[in-house]
Amino acid sequence: MASSNIDLYVDEAYLLALINDEPLPISDEKYAEELHLQEALFNSSSIPRNPVYSDPKTEDEKQKNQQNREMGESSQTQLIFCGICMENKQNPEIYKGLTNCKHAFCIDCIRKYVASKIKENIAVVECPDPKCEQAIEPETCNSILPKEVFGRWENALFEAMIPGSQKFYCPYKDCSVLMVDDGEEEVTMSECPSCRRLFCARCHVQWHDGVTCNEFQNLGENERANEDIMMMKLAKDKKWRRCPNCRIFVEKTEGCQHMKCRSSFIIFIN
Repeated sequence: MASSNIDLYVDEAYLLALINDEPLPISDEKYAEELHLQEALFNSSSIPRNPVYSDPKTEDEKQKNQQNREMGESSQTQLIFCGICMENKQNPEIYKGLTNCKHAFCIDCIRKYVASKIKENIAVVECPDPKCEQAIEPETCNSILPKEVFGRWENALFEAMIPGSQKFYCPYKDCSVLMVDDGEEEVTMSECPSCRRLFCARCHVQWHDGVTCNEFQNLGENERANEDIMMMKLAKDKKWRRCPNCRIFVEKTEGCQHMKCRSSFIIFIN
């Protein structure tokens, strides 16, 4: 029992009367008031009659819940450095797809980085860290990429699986759909399944009407336009000859079987 700092002095007669619950033998009113004051001080320094006890198990659970709550708040506010934008980002803003190399980049930077690689027709996108060769798995980016970008990535991965000797694209620039030649049958004139225009499946160009594949492939790179093909067809119909030196077409109207080109090259005409 805790003791009071006040020195209590109680007359024996008064103390016995107080214990036995008998009337106090008070003869002096002032002395009785002082006794009551001492009794009040004595009771205030005692242990409470009905103390409140706490359940240790309940307290432990409260403390544990508080610790878990503090840890959760700490993980949410933890700052992680992004190696692309060079800024500190909170944990929910960090991309979680690099599980092998553990390099940290924010979601916004990974989204832009992957989109730029897909625009360059790069199918296998590696970790942005210059010294890392770990690839980014497409399924981990499905939720952060626009649908059209993710669709192009899937197409690029599909194209990467086809051998280069078997794939070519529609020669019309406004189409450029992917096509596959398995090599089982030699095909020349064919129709694009997308734009429905004719092309040469052997030369992989727009259809060169009136000119054989061998003739077309003997043409120079600057002689394969549509107007050049039309000129070749006209020269073939008119039986024009072409100077092998300056590549100018000449036509015989009269005279002997040979003529001299303006480049001083002699052309024999049958």
